[in-house]
Order: sequence, then structure tokens, then C-alpha cells
Amino acid sequence: MNGKTSSESKQRKSQIYKGVVILVGLSLWVLAALQSYQKLSLKQFLILLSLIPLTIAVGYFSHTFKLPSGLKSSQNSFTFTFVDSIVLVIVCTFGIFPAVFVHGVEGFFSAIRGWKKFRLSSYTFSSAMMSIATGVAGFAFYGVLTFGFGEIQHGLANTVLATSVSFFVASIVHFVVNLALICGLLVIREDISFLHKWKELFFWNAPLFLPTGSAASITYLALRFDVTAVFGVLVPLFLAIYFGHKQYCYSFEQRIKIMEKAHRETIEALAVAINAKDEVTHDHVMRVQIYAAGVAKLFGCSEAEVEALKAGALLHDIGKIAVPDHILNKPGKLTATEFEKMKMHTIAGAQILSRVEFPYPIVPVVRHHHERWDGKGYPDGLANENIPLTARILSVVDCFDAVREDRQYRKGLTREQAINLIMEGSGTQYDPRVVGTFIANLPVFEAEIQAMKDKPLQTFGIEPTEQLSEAARSVAPAAGLAEDEKEIAVLLSDKKLREFYNFTQAINEARHHEELFEVFSAKLSALVPYDTCSITLVEPNSGDNLIVHGAGKHGASLVGRKISQGEGVTGWVLVNGKQFCNSDPKLDFPPSLTQVFSEYKTLASFPIRKGREVLGAVTLYSCVLNEYSEEHQKLTEEATALLATAFIAIPPSDKCILTEKNALSSSTPIKPALRANLNLTEPEINSELTH
Repeated sequence: MNGKTSSESKQRKSQIYKGVVILVGLSLWVLAALQSYQKLSLKQFLILLSLIPLTIAVGYFSHTFKLPSGLKSSQNSFTFTFVDSIVLVIVCTFGIFPAVFVHGVEGFFSAIRGWKKFRLSSYTFSSAMMSIATGVAGFAFYGVLTFGFGEIQHGLANTVLATSVSFFVASIVHFVVNLALICGLLVIREDISFLHKWKELFFWNAPLFLPTGSAASITYLALRFDVTAVFGVLVPLFLAIYFGHKQYCYSFEQRIKIMEKAHRETIEALAVAINAKDEVTHDHVMRVQIYAAGVAKLFGCSEAEVEALKAGALLHDIGKIAVPDHILNKPGKLTATEFEKMKMHTIAGAQILSRVEFPYPIVPVVRHHHERWDGKGYPDGLANENIPLTARILSVVDCFDAVREDRQYRKGLTREQAINLIMEGSGTQYDPRVVGTFIANLPVFEAEIQAMKDKPLQTFGIEPTEQLSEAARSVAPAAGLAEDEKEIAVLLSDKKLREFYNFTQAINEARHHEELFEVFSAKLSALVPYDTCSITLVEPNSGDNLIVHGAGKHGASLVGRKISQGEGVTGWVLVNGKQFCNSDPKLDFPPSLTQVFSEYKTLASFPIRKGREVLGAVTLYSCVLNEYSEEHQKLTEEATALLATAFIAIPPSDKCILTEKNALSSSTPIKPALRANLNLTEPEINSELTH
């Protein structure tokens, strides 16, 4: 069932429920009025009529207690007055029907005080509830009096004990019936279980109504033994109860404010976490909130669902804190493996937010905002109206606003282009009714956004990240700092220059990848000393990292080993695309290989890159060197750049062999100073030394 139909269904059920209660309650009130007029003497009836303005006046000294909803107050409320105590005394002295008659009238006027706008249905519903609750409480009073104590007299002739116990039971029954009628209405409106709502309301409201029976008993005593003592006894008592309730309501409101503050601070803390991982802007959040809330109201969503969308506009991507940075910030297409990890942000976000008791249903918004109308979304593959309406709304409005913002890897779309984009996804990616409603009302939403321009924007806890102080910048790690990437002037001997030339020639003569790796590792040893050399490649489709070549000591034992993203030094280089030198080689191996490489002292790992894309990594391990020098590092960097150029240019096997000329023509420029030292003319050998 879609949101609008669901809302209409709830409203219809609510009206039916109220109609039934009003019919029963007003029928009982009419019967009570007729019985009171017929059964009471004129004097008694006039006294009864005089009690009506008294109860209405007493009702003005009331405490309105807003019912809690999660961590905040709702718009629904209970009102406590001393009217209930007076009504119980009327039950005892005049009977059940006179009490129903009085309380029904008082309930009508009490509702008028509570509603600023004229709402006859609400007035009559309140009157009907009071009539029903008083009628049931009256029967409970005489049931206890008759069957519990064997006393059945009206008036003030019953014993104090019997009357007090009966008052106590009747006050509880009156409260329970009243609460049950309210619960029934709220259960229909909020679509929750009756038992859950009952428990929530009962424990908050019961303390307010417990003194009702006691106040009625004291009033009974004063009337029975000394009418003049009524004011002397009751006024101090009522004042004590009145101010006690006032303090109770005040303390409750303070607790609610504290919880709301904690709840707001929780949202802001989560917002800070999002901003640290994936920057969002105040403007974007504000616009999405206006779009989402506007569409939700047009679909008849509840206040709680609207609040969930407003929070969801800020927190729907909180799960991205569990996604690795290299995936989150990748400007190009994701691999299948990377996309699987990206999909997990919906589940992670839902799990994070489910630990917080939000007063509105935000978890479904976060979990399902990447579902598709055609069922091809994630994480649960829901389709059509099985997707929560709030999630369907957010997916449309967030996409519309997000694609209009500039990104590092693309220019933002125009308004018309963004509209066309979501229109194209209507019926496949997006709910067509949501798209249609959003587009039709977009000018209204934009006018509201424009009206907000001159007002200070809510920060949502999103603030510029605090920068390190100068003192903090000067602190170095215990293991020391690696050299920043910069141009390093390296003076090479004639022997080294000739060896580098031979290395370059050999690389360009390789006919396929297998030969290329063999030549690279063999010739590199003349330039840079190592005991073991490994070459790791990134599989384009799966994103897996696999060691495809090993040379030197224990090199063969490394071939075929998979390296997870960020695992060890080589994994770090693959993720970050930067070289990493002079670290403990044991950090690069699993426990099963640590013993084999226990004698190794240092390593150096370099990315094999095609522009910004990391194709793999070359890692050298040494048992002899304590560290790789700047010369070693620069030579290996240049050698790896040439390896990358040749790797891209030639096929993986000898089925398709490029000529030496073709291989050379795909190279990149070598540093002029080094080319001059090498005295190169033809062919021209290039590398990244010029960049």
C-alpha cells in the first residue's frame, strides 16, 4: 500500500473509531440525563445542575501532560484535574447516571479549552469518553461496595472503609477506561501495537491519577461529618496535590528537554563523522530536507515520517564511514568487488542508527534509499511499494540535488538536465508517483528554499575540520618520516648510466608480459640490489590483487598469493598509489611466511601506474641493506615507470607481439639530464623523470 492510500486508510479507520465511541458515549449521556431528571427530586436535580459550573470551574485548574513519543513529547496529551474526584463523590451521593450527566458536560467544555480551532468531533469525542469512563467507574464503585462490603446505600450512609476502597477501585477503573479509549485512537493513527502504546502511556500517566480516589475519600469524610470542614480540609489538600502535579509535569518536561538535547547532539556527532569521511554542505542538506518534507506531506505522511526524512537527508550516508577511502573517493568506475563493498554502506548505516532510539522511523530510510522501483537495487532488492515510501522519496530528491552540485570528477547538471535525469529513471529506478509529485511541485519547493536564503542555516554539526597547531605539526612518528614525493637530484656513475640504458633496451625488447617480468627482475638487480622481487597486479574485473611474478630468494613461494586491499606494505601501496620504503619486511607477509623472511631487513614498494589508475606494485626485499637509499628509490621508481609503459603497450602472451618500434613509440619522456648522460639518440627512451 502506498503512502497516500495508507494515510487515507488510517484516517478512515480513525473516523470510524471516533464515531463508534461518540455514538456509545452520547447515547449513554442522553440516557443519564433522562434518568437524572426522572429519578431525582427537584432539589437534588437543581443541586446536580449547580455542580456542572463547579466542575467546569475546577477544570480550569488543570495540568496538561503531553504524552511522550520516544525521546520527545507528542501533540497528544492527558489533562489532570480534581473533576474526577468530584465526579466520584457524585457517583456515591447521587448515583451513576447523575455522575455521567455531569462529567459528559464537563468533558465537552474541557475539550473546548484544549482546542484553539472549532472541532465539534473532538469536543463530542471528549464528552463521550468521559461519559463512558464515568459509567464504567460507577458500576465498579457499586460493585465493590455491594459485593465486597455488602453495602448498597446511596448518599453518606456507607462506612468509611467501604467507601474509600470503592473510591480507590473506581478511580483506577476510570483511569484505565479513559486511557484505553485514547490508546485505541493512537494505535490506529500511528499503526503500532496496542500493548506497546499502553505500556508507554500507563507508566507515565498513572502517578498523576493515583490521588484521585484519596481526594474523593477525604471529600466524602468532610461532607459526612462536617460540611463546614470541606474547605478547611480540601483546599490545603488540593493545593498540595496541584503543586505536586505541577512539579511532576515540570520535571518530566525537563527530562524530555535533556533527552531531546542528547538526541540532537547524537545527530550532530554522527553528522561530524559523515563530514570527516564524505563532505556534505549545509545548503545541500537544507534543500533535500525541504524537498523531502514537502513531498512527504503531499503523500499524507505522518509527522514522525516527515521528521525521519529530515534526519535521513543528513544521515542516510552515515554507513560510508565503513567504506574504504580508496573506494569512496575513486573518481572512475568501481570494480565489481569495490561496488560490493560500497553497497554495504546501507546496511552499516542502518546498524549504526538502530543503536540509537530515534523518535521516528529513520532506519528504513537509511537502509532502503538505494532500492529501485524495478527491484534491481540494494541491499534487499525490494520492488515497487514494498520499498518504504520515505526511502522512495529520499532517493528521488537526494539524487536531484546531488547531481546539480559540482564534483571533482564532473560538472554539476543544470536544473533541466537534473529533471530529465530523474524523469528517465521514473518507473525503473524511481517511484513514478513520487517523481511526478516532486516535479509538479518543484517551483513551490524552490520558492521555500529561496525564502530560506536570508535566514541563518542550521549547521547540523557540520563544521570545518579543525587544523593541527604548529606544535602538533612538528611532532614526528616514532618510526621516523618517509621522504615526501619530490624531485631528487641523483648523480649516477657511468657504470650505472650504462646499466640503466641496457635495462631500458631490454624492457623494450620484451614481447609479452611473462618475458617482460623476467627481464625486469633480472636487469633491475644490476641497478638496485635486492634478494627477493615480487610483482603484484590488480585484476581489472574482480579487483583482486595477485602476485604474478617472484624472483630471487624465496621468490617462487610468493607467486599466486592474493593480497587484500590495504594488507601489509604492498596492499597499502596498491590502495594509495604511493611508494613506501624502508619498513620491516615482516609487515608485508602473513604469519605463515614470517619465519621464511625473518632474516630480511628492509623493503621498498612502488606502484605500477597508468595515470591515476594503479595497475599493480613492484616490491623489493633485502637481507643485506639496512635501507634503500635515495638513489635506489629513484632508480626503482624510474624502472617501475618504464615497466608500466611496456606493460600497457604489449600483450600478455606471445600470440600478439608488438614490434620494438611500436613498443618504443608508446613510451613516456625520460628526464633530459639523464638522457644526456646516457647520450641517447635513437630510439628515444622516456620516463616520468620530467614530471
